[in-house]
Amino acid sequence: MEAVFFRVLVRELAAALPGARVEKIFLPVPNVFTLSLYLPVSRVVPGCPGKKTVHLHARYGTGRFFLFLSGSKTAQPDRAPGQAMRLRKHLRGRRVQRLVPDWPNRRLTLVFTGDGPALVLDPRSFPVLAEAPAPDATPAEPGWPAIETVTSDPDIWQAHPQLSPGLRRRLAALPRDGRQTVYDRLQADTAEGFFLERKGGEPLALWPVVWPGKPQAGVETIAFPTALEAAAAFGLPLAFGEVSGRREAPEADAVAARVRRRQRALAKLEADEARMRAFIMRKAEADRIAAHLHLLDKTAKIPELFFTNDDGTETALTLDPALTILGNMQKLYHLAAKGQRGLVAIAARRQDLQGDKKDLKGREHVPASQSAVGASGSLKGVAAHVYRTSDGFLALRGKNAKANDQLLRLANAYDLWFHVANGPGTHVILRRDHPGRDVPRRSLEEAAGLAALASYAAGAGTADVWLARVGDVRRVKGGAPGQVTVTRMLETLRTAVDPALESLREKA
Repeated sequence: MEAVFFRVLVRELAAALPGARVEKIFLPVPNVFTLSLYLPVSRVVPGCPGKKTVHLHARYGTGRFFLFLSGSKTAQPDRAPGQAMRLRKHLRGRRVQRLVPDWPNRRLTLVFTGDGPALVLDPRSFPVLAEAPAPDATPAEPGWPAIETVTSDPDIWQAHPQLSPGLRRRLAALPRDGRQTVYDRLQADTAEGFFLERKGGEPLALWPVVWPGKPQAGVETIAFPTALEAAAAFGLPLAFGEVSGRREAPEADAVAARVRRRQRALAKLEADEARMRAFIMRKAEADRIAAHLHLLDKTAKIPELFFTNDDGTETALTLDPALTILGNMQKLYHLAAKGQRGLVAIAARRQDLQGDKKDLKGREHVPASQSAVGASGSLKGVAAHVYRTSDGFLALRGKNAKANDQLLRLANAYDLWFHVANGPGTHVILRRDHPGRDVPRRSLEEAAGLAALASYAAGAGTADVWLARVGDVRRVKGGAPGQVTVTRMLETLRTAVDPALESLREKA
């Protein structure tokens, strides 16, 4: 997020947040911070209609900085880390009084009511508690050097942080006669609009101006009515992707560690097997001693024994001089027996490791349907058919009433719910990576068709299917499994009941 956009964003935040009460602070993964705020009565935040609690998400440290308000929060750890608990201790229950921005550095200070510190959000470091700025404190406005200086000095950002390297390169790429116009618009304290650039569905940048000229190949620009909505569209895929990616990483690391441990165990087994076979080979030496024992002094302690072979040559047999000849023979027989027992144990252990290898291969190459089910809100163990729509979205259809109930309980609030209208049927959940992800019409119709196929309307040509967010579907307390009420319907889809949709089911 560029500082020139951050400037207009914090003005809207300054209008939306005062009076909001701090509920909780979350640290879902390193580098992501979430502040949950309960809004004053009748306060409506653009992009979060009907929400009493909103979540201020911010990223700090390396990576693309984001700051946005959303009605949804990311998945949270089972236990809050100590840093989150410390912030809660000082901030929970206090209300936002005012915001003090240092927009060139993209730094924002939240001042709260009551005694206690303020909270400083800085993209370069973990949020810190600090003394609240004086009410009349106003950060100095930055200077704006001449456009020629900006485009010719790659290090201009050090003295003028609002002129980031990315912004400087963008200005330098403009025709000379058009640079000054855009530069003047950027300096203005008002925005032309709120524009998100993205490529392949991935957010690239936010701007308060329209850039002239032909857009880069594959880059689309989307306009939003408010900076808050544009910031949310930019930040949602980054924040939710960051959290889900970090949460999958420990599982991947654990699998890799198990692979390394298995490889080390197999290598050790090979070495042990060679040692056991060497023990078994010593039985021939014990047999030779036993064959000549009647000719030897059994109690003698000597380092070597010499035997005459059939061809007249001699073979030296190394003994343990601490043992008698009889003791050496017994020791060799004992080692041979130990080798036999060891080979049996090694074979069993190798079989176990080979079974573990198959399990690990399954974990390394999880089918797309299973990985997507577990990515955000695990639905493992739910009796549901798994489908993949033509656009690649995951859809799950309960096999029975209990499964329908489990799907609703475990799905994310921003996933989509489908159910045939005005009659019995099963639930279908269409999964989304984050609340802002758009679902193509074709996928919506396919999910609706899957719901119709497992309903009383299965034999009809067409059916009406309800569509709602999972967060707006409530399980009836005390009701039968799968019984729900819907607080807000997105729409009712008229869909064809087409058995061919069953071909979208993924193989188990």
